[in-house]
Amino acid sequence: MDKLWTPWRMGYVGGPKEAGCIFCDKPAARDDRANLILHRGQDAFVIMNLYPYNTGHVMIVPYAHASTLTALPPDALAEMTALLPWLTTLLERILRPAGFNVGLNIGEVAGAGIAAHLHMHVVPRWVGDANFMPLLANTTVMPELIPVTQAKLLGEIARHPYPATTDRPDVAEQAGGVVIDDAGRVALRRAKRGDWVLPKGHIEAGESAAVAAVREVVEEMGLATRILDWLADTRITYKKERHIGYFLLRAERRLPEFAAHEGVDTFFLSPDEAVARLSFEDDRALVRQALDRDAAIRAQGAPADA
Repeated sequence: MDKLWTPWRMGYVGGPKEAGCIFCDKPAARDDRANLILHRGQDAFVIMNLYPYNTGHVMIVPYAHASTLTALPPDALAEMTALLPWLTTLLERILRPAGFNVGLNIGEVAGAGIAAHLHMHVVPRWVGDANFMPLLANTTVMPELIPVTQAKLLGEIARHPYPATTDRPDVAEQAGGVVIDDAGRVALRRAKRGDWVLPKGHIEAGESAAVAAVREVVEEMGLATRILDWLADTRITYKKERHIGYFLLRAERRLPEFAAHEGVDTFFLSPDEAVARLSFEDDRALVRQALDRDAAIRAQGAPADA
């Protein structure tokens, strides 16, 4: 039998529980980023699991506080079902899983951690994900931190919001980032016409916004980066409408190609100088936001993952 062993979840199962119902309290808090809420619908919402079975483990939850399917409003159940293919498509695009486990645990005897409030689990699976580490070492190997997966998902949700709409060929989809190094300096590009801008470029067929952002920085600057956070979804019109998703990126290392860019079209600048030099106010606002987020991440002292 193929088993997904999750002994690390005993910290949740056996630990102290929050008072009240988290599936009622977290949407009411209105701090979606901190509470890992990815999407709010009419009758249901999507939230990441703080104690995941696997990378990308998310849950579809009705707003209605109900413990059984018969007690759940029909519209809520319908929306939960409708959200499922949209959500798995997003997860496939950013994580490339080999499959999914999808289901509800109804009642404590069935394994429900929060039996009083129904919720549907969506767990990406890969061949070999239940390996010797969780089986013998009581340890899970999570290749990506939850905030990084959250950032990637938010980037895709900005491109493909629910309900799914037909792709518009007249809209140029792009991705980019605010690149900050370990010293707190910001990497800017100087375009051919002299404008100071952030790195960005077109999302290629089959790419996620996150992959495109990292690739574009390699191509435009010769820098290898890792994703720290999602920043914003912007829309501008230059020749045609452009939809651009921006991430906060940490500069990890200079690639051999960097030598051809340094001092020519790529510059590391102090935060104040970077904000002052940028040619467009929208970019200046993004850099200020990125610097605030970067400072918060550094203050947490948690490692960031690619």
